[in-house]
Amino acid sequence: MDTDTSPAWQRHASAIFSGFFGDWLEARNNPLAMPMALFHGCESVDPGSPHVQAPGSTLCLSIHGLMELESVWALPGGNGAHYGSLLAAENRDITPLTLRYNTGRPIHCNGQALANMLDTLVSQWSLPVERIILIGHSMGGLLIRSACHYGQLRGHRWVERVGDCVYLGAPHDGSWLAKGARAAAELINRAPRDYLRVLGEVIDLRSEGIRDLSRGEFVTGADGEPPLLPGARHYVVCGLLARARQHPVNLLFGDALVNESSARGRERKGWAVSGEASFPGVDHIRLAHHPDVAVQLKEWLL
Repeated sequence: MDTDTSPAWQRHASAIFSGFFGDWLEARNNPLAMPMALFHGCESVDPGSPHVQAPGSTLCLSIHGLMELESVWALPGGNGAHYGSLLAAENRDITPLTLRYNTGRPIHCNGQALANMLDTLVSQWSLPVERIILIGHSMGGLLIRSACHYGQLRGHRWVERVGDCVYLGAPHDGSWLAKGARAAAELINRAPRDYLRVLGEVIDLRSEGIRDLSRGEFVTGADGEPPLLPGARHYVVCGLLARARQHPVNLLFGDALVNESSARGRERKGWAVSGEASFPGVDHIRLAHHPDVAVQLKEWLL
């Protein structure tokens, strides 16, 4: 089984570059465009011929966010442990997997690719898959919704096995920071001076993935606004910068990148979740690897 042996700095640089220009890189067949890949621990998993040690009938897939890698899930001092592996330690029927993907691509394109990947993986798994747990951080939460939508649309059987979807700081109504970048670019591009318009064009050099994130979009316009996957349990986790729950900074900035209202999907139609939790003092990135969040996920998913 293949193992990713590239230097950590190179992987992180590729993740950042892909986040900004991933769609552009892919269109030019540039090798820096990060391909979608599955991992079990540090080992890659071929969806068409998946071989993992002690496979279970429950798959737990963790999906990172914009400009991140699967390493974002590593808990502090946990020797590589992450939410999925902690669940697997208490339920041996769970196999923890992580996804790596090009976050600069349009989210709907990644959603279609992930739907196909899961269809192949489940059909080739050595045991009948009885349950699928999907955990998404930031953009990863929107990718979950996208993959479930396209899986349903294509009649994939794996969708019927999805029991739980967890959204950690996912900008369902868009990210205030990404929205701010878009608004700044539009304002400067309307400015009369040429040098200001150049600045606006530089700010506007954002991938389609970032543009989708600013709007909370995860499907094409022709698909409307799909509801949450029916039959599955949906859980929302929000981070807040300040430890004091009612601090004004929490209202203004949420977890630094996503407002609490957006993470909870306040503007979504027909929004109904099985559980919600907020963590004051936990910023956006730490939502992916915080011990308190781990405790909450165990309570929901075990």
